[in-house]
Amino acid sequence: MRRFLMLVAVAAVAGAMYAAAAIGSREASPPTAKQFAALKKQVTILNTKLKALKKDETQVKSAAVAAVEYIGACFFDTSGNIENLPVSEVGTSTFGFLVGAPGSGSTATTRSALDIDASGSAQALIQEVTPACVTTTTSAQSSARSRIMRMEPWAERSR
Repeated sequence: MRRFLMLVAVAAVAGAMYAAAAIGSREASPPTAKQFAALKKQVTILNTKLKALKKDETQVKSAAVAAVEYIGACFFDTSGNIENLPVSEVGTSTFGFLVGAPGSGSTATTRSALDIDASGSAQALIQEVTPACVTTTTSAQSSARSRIMRMEPWAERSR
């Protein structure tokens, strides 16, 4: 008998828990008109921001693709290696190459110069650019170039 009462008690507790957790036992009240208006305003603002972000994303993607195409076409060789020109500085401002117009009576000045150095012990490497990228442009290259040219040009000489 004791076991039977224990089984009935467990069944009663399980039934009560099922009834309390049932979907229809607790209904949420619908939002008020003021809450609905506030939510509608939030959704409108978020939709506007999402559209602006999608537009920006499209522009960034097209600029990135154009830049990658330009860099790949202009700074890499056919093997996919960066095109470098090995150079060494020859001469100084007091001892080097004479620069001036011959036969004009003007005094020639001494200058240093860069020399292509294929010996394997170059002092520096200069980035080569495919000549076609400088003389002619495709639409993708020109759009990438216009975006790239917005960057501040700078140069640094170091040893």
